[in-house]
This record gives sequence, structure tokens and C-alpha cells, in this order.
Amino acid sequence: MSGLPMEDRMTKWHESAAANFGLRAAGLALLAVAWLVAVRLHQMSHTISPRDATPLVMLLSAILFLCASAGGALLFVGPGLWETVEISERWRRLPPPGYKAAEVFDAIPPRAASRPEDGASSLTVAF
Repeated sequence: MSGLPMEDRMTKWHESAAANFGLRAAGLALLAVAWLVAVRLHQMSHTISPRDATPLVMLLSAILFLCASAGGALLFVGPGLWETVEISERWRRLPPPGYKAAEVFDAIPPRAASRPEDGASSLTVAF
């Protein structure tokens, strides 16, 4: 196994120009959908009273909220949503006193072909 930390070995797909453009375009598309839903809700508000909110109105309102929130985040922040951040010492989870996880995992013998470079098959899932 290489001596690099896990975050240095992982592929950072979101740092490419294509991902930046794609994420921001997806954000713009979600905002367009939110706009269309908002127009429809505005039209519906003139025909029904506020006390007669139907399940369709509630569903459209939820879709509007989700599309506007996700679209705004993708458009304005883009790939910054996947940046790693350092968590302050105060909020880090600490193992309970006497926890010996490192000793337990050190006792497990390594398998012969556990890494792809050793000839093991692997399943890669990309999002």
C-alpha cells in the first residue's frame, strides 16, 4: 500500500473544468424547473383558497423548494460542495477510553490479493 493519505489517492472528479461546467449547468436547469413550478403554483393560487391546499399543491411546493435549493447550491457553489473541510477539535468524535481498535485490526492477517494492483478484482462505483 502506498504511503499517501487516502484523500491524496482518491480521484477528485469535481476539480475538472467539465465537472465544474456540468454542475453549474445542472444547477441552472434545476432553477429553471423551480421557476416553471413557481409559475404553475402562482396560477393555481388564483383559483383555490389557501385553506384548500390539495396534495398536488403540497407536492409542487416541495418540488419547488428542493429544485430551488439544490439548483442554487450547484449554480453558485458548484464543485465547492465537495471540498474537504477541517473539523475543529471540539466537534471531532473521540474513541471511548480504553478503545483498542488499532490492536484489533493489526491482528487481522492481510489477504494475498486484496488490492487491484495485486491482481484482485474490484468493483468501482462512481457517482
